[in-house]
Amino acid sequence: MSDNIFISWSKSKSREFAFEVKNLLETLNPHLNIFMSEDNISAGEKVQEKIIQKISECDKVLLCFTRDNKKSPWLLYEAGYACGQNKMVIPLLFDEDPNWHSWIDNPMNIAREININSISFEESFINCFNLCDSVYTRELLSNFIKRIDEIREKYRKVDAQCEDFVDLLISNNTFRIESPIYRNKTAYFLTGFETFELWKAIIQSFMYTGKYLWIYGRKNMKLFGGNFKELFDYLEEKSLNNQMFGIDFRCLFLNPNSDEVKHAHKQQDIFLPELKATIKRAKYQIGDNQLLQKCFRMYSNRREEIIIRLDNCIIYAKPHFDENGYPQLMTDTKFEI
Repeated sequence: MSDNIFISWSKSKSREFAFEVKNLLETLNPHLNIFMSEDNISAGEKVQEKIIQKISECDKVLLCFTRDNKKSPWLLYEAGYACGQNKMVIPLLFDEDPNWHSWIDNPMNIAREININSISFEESFINCFNLCDSVYTRELLSNFIKRIDEIREKYRKVDAQCEDFVDLLISNNTFRIESPIYRNKTAYFLTGFETFELWKAIIQSFMYTGKYLWIYGRKNMKLFGGNFKELFDYLEEKSLNNQMFGIDFRCLFLNPNSDEVKHAHKQQDIFLPELKATIKRAKYQIGDNQLLQKCFRMYSNRREEIIIRLDNCIIYAKPHFDENGYPQLMTDTKFEI
């Protein structure tokens, strides 16, 4: 086991994770020399000089990566300096993300990570630090994971089922805000509902790892405007042999023959032709695939909300009605996840 270890962190959640790593390693081997800036720099010392010195003296650098600090300049600086010094650099991933390499550029594209969330975490940690694979070691690692879960829950801004999708939207400048407003594990976006960019993010997420896509809309015009042919090719492929292979796709249209059409939009001369045209395009897109045909339904009752289910993530918007009972335009309005 290496004698000198440098633990790199950035931002509050990563700091708490780093302390847990430090405590774990010191418990497993009291002879280790572990440096962590929060714990090992005295008042009056020059921080940057001390950090550079300790990286130069260490054998391994552990980087505590989270969603919050994935692009932290200081964290990447320490990683880059360590690589330049030919140190062993080990990213510790505390937040689940199969595409974690896309968070950042080099030098982390050449470093093998330890994923705290992986089923192979204990084995990877034991091998990395040449630990004795004993009941005692496994118990310490198990308790470590429990504390990590508690810290993760403490800092969670949005429900775990929605984190990936919220991160995807935040990374898109189209929504014109650096970050949504968070309250009660819900993310509130001030703009962007029913925009092409939102639909693009929904389709991208669904086709990557999705199982459920339920669309409780009105006319769904953007979905069938010709920009998402890959979605229907994907559904066609999944429906081969009369099976959807774990995919649950549903889409609601307002029935153009219902009385609710008269109240669904203030511009009747525009809304009804667009609704009929979109339904026609949907029928053409689905063709004679009977399994996909069953995924579409029409409704006739008044709607007080528009809902999209993306796996266990709910995208929700509530129409605002004018004095005559007509809903205001929904495109580019606020929504919540």
